[in-house]
Amino acid sequence: MKNTTISLLLVLLISACSHKTESTVATGTPHFQIAASDVSTASFQSVTNRADFVAAHKTAVVDVVFSSSKAAEFGKFTREHLNQQVQILVGSKVVAEPRILAEISGGEIELNFTTPEEAQAVVDSLTKK
Repeated sequence: MKNTTISLLLVLLISACSHKTESTVATGTPHFQIAASDVSTASFQSVTNRADFVAAHKTAVVDVVFSSSKAAEFGKFTREHLNQQVQILVGSKVVAEPRILAEISGGEIELNFTTPEEAQAVVDSLTKK
């Protein structure tokens, strides 16, 4: 559990640093697509002065818990793409471009956004069943 938590924090740290608001899917870059049917829960929180935020301009977080099958798929994806930059897509929109530093087998990710509106739009997309 401790290794999973540390791995998740490392990937999220990289994710926070590499988020691009208006990115497009890059040809040849591994990507992991998330749809509403892949998610058990998705929630949004606005944050300020959080100690683990690298970039002070990040103000919104979306916590995503995958369904069991998508969690297994994400674990395999992260294992297969260690030390590579990947794209995380919600629908067809790139929402994060982290470098995978360790396998993430916990079935949860945290996505960081610069505005609460961006974060809420992602939650809305992921909670439409």
